[in-house]
Amino acid sequence: MAVYIVSYDLNSPGKDYTELLRQIRSYTHCHALKSLFFIETTKSASEVLDHLMRYIDGNDSLYVTRLTGEWGANRHMACTNWLKDRNGRF
Repeated sequence: MAVYIVSYDLNSPGKDYTELLRQIRSYTHCHALKSLFFIETTKSASEVLDHLMRYIDGNDSLYVTRLTGEWGANRHMACTNWLKDRNGRF
């Protein structure tokens, strides 16, 4: 399993992004910041990106980045323990 950061800017005012969020939450995940999730999956970054691109508009932005080691947080936040529990997997 790999751990990825999924981060986005949703730029279509009034658009309902409920399905995008449902799709992100379909992975084992932790919602870290307003527009940032950590997910765990056996898929590649490009597979996750292709999957999620179906639920955004052309003017939205989406990053899927694999965590490969060191990370830090400025304080104990909701996903700190989630990441610590997976630290040996990336």
